[in-house]
Amino acid sequence: MATLSPARKQYLEFKQQFPDAILMYQVGDFFETFDEDAYITARELQIVRTTRTYSRGKERVPLAGIPKHALENYVGKLIHRGYKVVVCEQVGEVSKGRDVVERAVTRILTAGTLSEPNLLPVRQNNYLVAISTGRVQTALAAVDVSTGEFMVTWFAPDDLPVALDAELQRLAPVECLLVEGTHKEDYQFPANNVTITHCPPYFYQEEAAYQRLCRQFGVQSLESYGCEGQPQAIAAAGAIVAYLEKMNGSLLSLLTALHSYSTNQFMVLDAHTQRNLELLQGTRSGTLQGSLLAVLDRTITPMGARLLRRTLTQPLLDLNILNGRLESIEELYESPAIRTRFTMSLQELGDLERVSGRIRQGTAVRNEVLGLRDYLAELPTLRDLLQSCESNLLLEIAEDLDPCPQVRDLINQALLRPDEEGDEGDEGRMIRPGYHAELDELFNSIRDSRRWMISLEARERQRTGIKALKVGFNKVFGYYIEVSNANLKLVPSDYMRKQTLVNAERFITPELKEHEALILSAVERIEEMERSIYADVLRQIAFYYPQLMGSAAAVARIDVLLSLSEVAAHQGYVRPVLEQGRCLQIVGGRHPVVEYTLNGDVFIPNDTNLEAASAERIVLLTGPNMAGKSTYLRQVALITLLAQIGSFVPARKAQIGLVDRIFTRVGAEDDIASGKSTFMVEMEETATILHHATSHSLIILDEIGRGTSTYDGLAIARAVVEHLHDEVQARTLFATHYHELAALSAQLGHLHVYTVAINEDDPNGIVFLHRVVPGCAERSFGVHVAKLAGMPPSIVKRAETVLSQLETNQAATIVPDQRSSTRADRVAESNGYYHPQSESNRAEPAPALYWQTEAARGIAEAVERGERAPSLDDIDVQAITPLDALNLLSFLQRHKKNAMY
Repeated sequence: MATLSPARKQYLEFKQQFPDAILMYQVGDFFETFDEDAYITARELQIVRTTRTYSRGKERVPLAGIPKHALENYVGKLIHRGYKVVVCEQVGEVSKGRDVVERAVTRILTAGTLSEPNLLPVRQNNYLVAISTGRVQTALAAVDVSTGEFMVTWFAPDDLPVALDAELQRLAPVECLLVEGTHKEDYQFPANNVTITHCPPYFYQEEAAYQRLCRQFGVQSLESYGCEGQPQAIAAAGAIVAYLEKMNGSLLSLLTALHSYSTNQFMVLDAHTQRNLELLQGTRSGTLQGSLLAVLDRTITPMGARLLRRTLTQPLLDLNILNGRLESIEELYESPAIRTRFTMSLQELGDLERVSGRIRQGTAVRNEVLGLRDYLAELPTLRDLLQSCESNLLLEIAEDLDPCPQVRDLINQALLRPDEEGDEGDEGRMIRPGYHAELDELFNSIRDSRRWMISLEARERQRTGIKALKVGFNKVFGYYIEVSNANLKLVPSDYMRKQTLVNAERFITPELKEHEALILSAVERIEEMERSIYADVLRQIAFYYPQLMGSAAAVARIDVLLSLSEVAAHQGYVRPVLEQGRCLQIVGGRHPVVEYTLNGDVFIPNDTNLEAASAERIVLLTGPNMAGKSTYLRQVALITLLAQIGSFVPARKAQIGLVDRIFTRVGAEDDIASGKSTFMVEMEETATILHHATSHSLIILDEIGRGTSTYDGLAIARAVVEHLHDEVQARTLFATHYHELAALSAQLGHLHVYTVAINEDDPNGIVFLHRVVPGCAERSFGVHVAKLAGMPPSIVKRAETVLSQLETNQAATIVPDQRSSTRADRVAESNGYYHPQSESNRAEPAPALYWQTEAARGIAEAVERGERAPSLDDIDVQAITPLDALNLLSFLQRHKKNAMY
């Protein structure tokens, strides 16, 4: 049996502690992976996998390594692909007589616990979430360890799964903690690459979680954090603290408070709506391109960009806050000069939020701390600009902006910039002279030796006559004098050989050895002392962490307001009028994303006039494909959403009653993994809307019922329209190709029919005018669109022939039932009988049907003429088609019911 080498044995001991992670094991200047980890690393990083013997036998071990200097780059790729990475570094010196170098696990990295700047997206948050589910409550906690943002919310059973799915879509977590035994498929995550980490049940145990949170915040109860008495909220937040404690305890220093919030504070945007409206990413690109965020994001600072993303997905319901935002944006909008001054000031600022977090954590490097000093130096200018404004919100932001002069003074006193020149012999010094007396004494003690060492090369060249002589240093051999083989005959007698190279020899002298010993012993003490002093400086700065984070939040707020005002000025947006009513009046509305991508081409604006309490509450929109129906529907939703984040809107005028929810049902997609067809997905989404919409909601429906047969689809579409009109009474835009639904306007008093205008007189075919006008489209022009798409001419010609035949035969003419002219009538009809208000209702003729066989037509006509009673006895099922059989059955049932009255 092979005997393991000491290094192999040490590796396996570490790997046993982290079986579910990729272990990066430092060997000199490389980090190596072994066994199965090597296969994964080589495959994911596209690097070479080799084998090596690590035992006193014949066993060869798979191996894949990466250079030490490239660790973060490669680790980031592994983490973003869902792997956990453990970094095991050499912490001891390589020395003779030891079997193995001392090593220790220094970092455990997962997608949700990253705080390294190079591994994080700069302009969006990096959320770790935990979900806890109980009998009466489900809670979601989220944390961004790079900014210290820690929050929790909870949902009642009636709100699930819509509210939870909406929050997951909004937060877009990179890692989710679930209790063991829970499956990822139980939740609707916005991305397939979210890392799922299963945690033991004790992480979620309520009492332990409560104590853990109290200990974290140094309190006796959670009353002040708003989650007292919410067991699942406490469990979810406590699980996050337990997980961070296990993975990287230093991250807990960033969690200074827990923010409890309710999704009822904001407009509800379910997961489908967020995707359908393309708020954060374009549907086709899967990236920022083509999204509303791409249009609005003119932020300058990273924290401003992150806040804009959150603002966009959390529209407000508070009229006072919204008007405050609009007032501040209007002030910036009307003054290009002040916008320019704000822009110039913000351009001097970096990621104040994340730098403050790394300082609090004790991991910030010197350049980050010096950057913080420069950012703070700009804050007084920014505050003066804010104080010169008039809007209350901008003045409020100015009050929250703390330049922290104590922090600036401390950094100036303590740290040297790398490019600042110290005294001769002080190269590489980090702590400024005069800050620490003992450190200054150490530097003074070796200053003469360093100066002597710097001048040694010139002196020895002159003394020996060897012009190519060099003085060098390395960590293994220390200081040396290097002479090429060609000049060895000129070497003085006091030179002592230290190392032989291929083309040169290295020497030392007694005097060199004396100065080297003095320098190296002092340098070791200097490095240790500088690390200690630097860590103390970070601790002193961390004392001001709350003020620094408050200033970062204030900078983010002004950055977002400036971005929205810049967009409004450049895109020609106007300030909307907001109110608590249920009107929705838009004059000259435009789709913000489509308009932005036209590159100067004219966007055709359209009006919208909806009033939940007046005559026009539902717009039934007809028109051909490609005419712009979907664009119109989405632009109304986006204008409403923009108004409720406090932004100006793309229109000439807008008056909007606050909307509590926006629901959308657009597009066609299936869910193959769950075995759901396109039509099933469509019906589920529509059902969700009908169950959760209120009279204050805005509903966008595009082509309901198109995924099934014409009869079924038309029936469902009509039933949905009637329910929205009678029961929900919400402002609704309903686009359809079922032109027969237009007749409902005669029965539904709050429904009005519009169409998208076209020009059929153009010699090249129809021209889409993109104008929404009253009226109903006569047909859909689908064959014409097929022609535009490049369909082969023979197919287009054949389709036109078939279409002409179908239109002639009236294959699917369905006239809305005029009997149900009131809400009471329709309710009665839905229960299987007619409202007995009028005798004429009972004699209403049946809808005209197209019969495929003469046998079916003959029976129907005989019943119509009264020559035979409605009966199945004389039907020859072998002589009629299946469709005729279904139509005939429906026809006979209807006539039999009429005969009962």
